[in-house]
Amino acid sequence: MTTDTELRHRISASAAGSDVQTSRNMGEKHNDATTSSSTDNNNCGEKKKPIGKKLDDSWIQPRFRRLLSHTVMLAFYGFWFLFGLLVLRKTQNAIAAVRYVKSHGDSVAIRLIENSPEFEELIQTLDREFTRPPAFLLLNQYALNMTYNFLCNTATLEGVHDRLIFVTLDTIARDELKKTWPQIRQFHWPTPSLYKPFSFAEGPYQTIYLLRSNLAVSLIRRGKSFWMMQQDTFWRRNLFELGYEDDMSYDAIFDQIGIDEHSMRAEWVNGANFFIRANNETLEFFERLSDKLAHWYTPDMGVMIHQCHTWEKPRCAFIPHKIAHSWEWMYTAQKDPPYILQLDCETDGGSKLMQLGRFGFHFTNGNGTCNFQKVQQARLRMEEGKVDVSYTNVRFFPSWGRLQFKAYWMIVDYILWTPIIGPFLKPYLPLVGYILMITM
Repeated sequence: MTTDTELRHRISASAAGSDVQTSRNMGEKHNDATTSSSTDNNNCGEKKKPIGKKLDDSWIQPRFRRLLSHTVMLAFYGFWFLFGLLVLRKTQNAIAAVRYVKSHGDSVAIRLIENSPEFEELIQTLDREFTRPPAFLLLNQYALNMTYNFLCNTATLEGVHDRLIFVTLDTIARDELKKTWPQIRQFHWPTPSLYKPFSFAEGPYQTIYLLRSNLAVSLIRRGKSFWMMQQDTFWRRNLFELGYEDDMSYDAIFDQIGIDEHSMRAEWVNGANFFIRANNETLEFFERLSDKLAHWYTPDMGVMIHQCHTWEKPRCAFIPHKIAHSWEWMYTAQKDPPYILQLDCETDGGSKLMQLGRFGFHFTNGNGTCNFQKVQQARLRMEEGKVDVSYTNVRFFPSWGRLQFKAYWMIVDYILWTPIIGPFLKPYLPLVGYILMITM
């Protein structure tokens, strides 16, 4: 039988248990509420995050588009502004060059050359001492170092120096050449308009080629066949031993530009080294060339290309690339090394010899004497195809002039490659060469 005391204890324990359960239930509800609140908060945060990203994108993308649009517009207008400046500069240079030639053309006129005692003496020398056609090279005092380099290069080739006649344009060139190479013949024609250094496509540059053409007219009128040459040419072997003067199938034979006979620019006259046979057809050829050079802003090789491709006479021929090549050969696989390699395309005349030295074609010592070992090494490098023109070494990086020519030749190749238009333009495009080369 349960006593009152035991009953009170049971009631008290039951009440305590009920309080504990109630407390647990309240704690669980609180935790559930807290978890639910936390989940809701997290869900709210997750919903706001995409909204924030969308807002960021909606602000960045239009700004990027505006920036890109402004950049493209600035580049477009900047290009045409620069192009306009280059056109204005080229126009100014063209006008200045034509005016220069017109102002100084009388000093190199045909009548002046033909009536001079110096020219008469030259003709007598040719009659008396030359059994083969001479080779003429033009020289002012600023090309003396290049000339010495050329003479060192060709000194060991039998009979070459006996064929050379330098047209000296000032007294310094005449006296220095006579002192250093006394056996080399000269035709002294002092020309004040050519006393100063000059660069590609300038007035004096045009004038010197007008002089060359007028001298050609004067020689042809006296029945003298001849070579015209430039001293920025490396001779691996003797060009004269090939007998081009004896081949009667043509009236004139020119060196040519382009990589090989399949090049788009094949049979375009280079104009550095060529042979002319004296006859009525070649006389008219050079008379017309002189007329155009005296009045047009055009390269002499452009006129010669046009006349060779559009006239029936004279009969023009071209020296094969395997015999005479331009500087472009160095940027090929360097197979079939040519007899002669013309190393021009520097727009600044003063940098030519420096550029030749970078490729191993500088043959004079500091005291002006010849370094024949370097000449032999250069010939060997050509024969082995090891002329180093790599861009890995800064000193072999192309000059600004060479880069421009490479770019222009690439553009020309694409133009000439175009069906129908290319073949039609081939005889005429070189006539506007100076104008199209707007950066020069």
